[in-house]
Amino acid sequence: MSLKLTILGCHSATPRSLANPSAQYLEINGEHLLIDCAEGTQMQLRKFGVKFSRIRHIFISHLHGDHFFGLIGLTLLLTLCFGFSACFAR
Repeated sequence: MSLKLTILGCHSATPRSLANPSAQYLEINGEHLLIDCAEGTQMQLRKFGVKFSRIRHIFISHLHGDHFFGLIGLTLLLTLCFGFSACFAR
């Protein structure tokens, strides 16, 4: 079993120069998952060299803004880059 967790951010909604709001990228046996999608997640994904097209599932842990405010921007990017079906795959 292969498992790799990348912490993209683990801070709350208060702005910090050296910390980012909550987002984690998880690879399990070839499946690529995003857990939470705070503002700035796209920048962190780029910083860590994650290809957006590999993300197959996005999970939101709970409905506080600092865990999902980046979701709209990410889904728009996925739609523009990979087509409508990339965001709503079966």
